[in-house]
Amino acid sequence: MENLMFLSAMVLILTVVYLSRKSKHVYLLDFICFRPPDSLRFPISSLIELMEVSNVFSRDTIDFQSKVIERSGLGNDTYLPPGIHSVPPNHSLNFSIMELEMVLSSVVHNLITKLNINPKAIDFLITNCGLTCPTPSLSATIINKFGLRSNVKSFNLSGMGCGAGILAIGLAQDLLKVHNNSLALVLSMEAVCSNIYNGSVKSMLIPNCLFRMGGTAILLSNTKCDKERAKYELQHVVRTHLGSKTASYKCIFQDSDDEGYLGVSLSRTILQVAGEALKTNMASLGLLVLPYSEQIKYGLSVGWKKFWAPARKRDPYIPDFKKAFDHFCIHAGGKAVIDTIKEKLNLTERDVEPSKMTLYRFGNTSSSSTWYSLCYLEAKGRVKKGDRVWQLAFGSGFKCNSAVWKCISKLKPDDSNAWSDTINQYPVQRIGTK
Repeated sequence: MENLMFLSAMVLILTVVYLSRKSKHVYLLDFICFRPPDSLRFPISSLIELMEVSNVFSRDTIDFQSKVIERSGLGNDTYLPPGIHSVPPNHSLNFSIMELEMVLSSVVHNLITKLNINPKAIDFLITNCGLTCPTPSLSATIINKFGLRSNVKSFNLSGMGCGAGILAIGLAQDLLKVHNNSLALVLSMEAVCSNIYNGSVKSMLIPNCLFRMGGTAILLSNTKCDKERAKYELQHVVRTHLGSKTASYKCIFQDSDDEGYLGVSLSRTILQVAGEALKTNMASLGLLVLPYSEQIKYGLSVGWKKFWAPARKRDPYIPDFKKAFDHFCIHAGGKAVIDTIKEKLNLTERDVEPSKMTLYRFGNTSSSSTWYSLCYLEAKGRVKKGDRVWQLAFGSGFKCNSAVWKCISKLKPDDSNAWSDTINQYPVQRIGTK
């Protein structure tokens, strides 16, 4: 009898331990990408004209920025916030706050209205904006405006650059793993208004040419009954942070000739900085998503390089990630960034189309850019039930972050999609000049 009771107790303990360790499912109910009003549209010609009449930039820096913009992959329908439309541009905190509230209030309102969610039902609020960090915080502003509960758990992330959007998803995933029946609202954006550089260092002028207005709101749930109305299930988040090695990159962005910034050298520079982080991230992600055949090929190539001298001169085998993913949402950090990732992962032009069109239509919207790419895929009707999507983003530090989503529902055309009224115009064929 004692043995039977002991065995029963052990079975009960092991069952509890197993259930406590078992990962909870995290569902993406929906997301909204900000579509600025047409009044904030800023064609390339208007931006160059503004540089000339604002009496801030020298002729040399105006010419340099003009060349970068012309070759950047951005089109004429991107947007800049109200402060930039002033002559001269107004970079004050008031205009930055105006931009933040315009973007976040819009996407939160549209998302909770679309899903018919009571704001008081939200358990976690995570906001991220890399460079503009007002007090009270962005999360406090949203809590006040939409009347979230007084005990809502809020997190305000900053200083993490373009990779912060996926990092915020990872934080939400961790929270939802340990709190049952909860909702997490994630808000990602970057404020452009207060971050325009007026100096003459060419490497610091490049963000002026690429970053544009945008943002997104994502609602996540771990409640089982929400699976029926969710779009995606979060399968993996892989974060790579090489901050301990950043010092070795401190001289990479020194000034050089214009062609170095505008052509192949820029691609090489980005690869030099991001390459190690990308390789580390891919290695970790590959173990989770790649079929065994691809893992074996990669493992053998690494082994040959380690033990056979002639193999050390060759690049390691790049796994075919198209065997693991149906769609790719690469951070729209610039044409050179996208083309470099395309080359290194052996992707096709169709694979990187969502990212290139996001760059063309909305510019580099920082931490929200991968969501505009996913928005593009949905508007095109390409995401089918069962498809897997890879979001890949880079950020300051240096970081490389990945999120893997599986579509679990039949997606329908949606008027709230930021691309809905213009999607038939894309893809455009000519993106920048070589």
